[in-house]
Amino acid sequence: MRTDDLTTPPNDGSQLPTLTRKERRAILEERRRRRNRRRRARLRRLQVMKSLRSIQFWLRVLGFAVIGLCIVFWARFAFVYDIPSFAAVGLPPHVQAYVAVKPWWFGPPVFDIGNYDGIDNWQWVANPYQYLIYHMGRYASILSHPHFVWIRAS
Repeated sequence: MRTDDLTTPPNDGSQLPTLTRKERRAILEERRRRRNRRRRARLRRLQVMKSLRSIQFWLRVLGFAVIGLCIVFWARFAFVYDIPSFAAVGLPPHVQAYVAVKPWWFGPPVFDIGNYDGIDNWQWVANPYQYLIYHMGRYASILSHPHFVWIRAS
């Protein structure tokens, strides 16, 4: 047995084969292309996520603005409709409905005057306007002294 055979490890496939300069350059070039492709794909994903986050942000802002406006309308404005002729005392002529500023906060936002408090037979009441004002209680000022924001007339 020769001594140089003991110092040289056997070539059983556990070692990498020796590459030429051209082969090594080709392998490195392929790795670089693959790495760049992955990097570009990641940047595209990040850009899409960034734009989605931006869309989500603005949709949330829009949603909260709409909810805020609904709360403000509910809190401070009243929509009054179906106004009988006897209840139109002090209102502009031919008013069918209107939006007014309420003198209170967070009360009912919609008033159906024609069907208020379930009163059907107004003809049996001596003074239906005073009777309606009495039954409206603290909400009577929405009909007797309205601060108009919008009026719908016929």
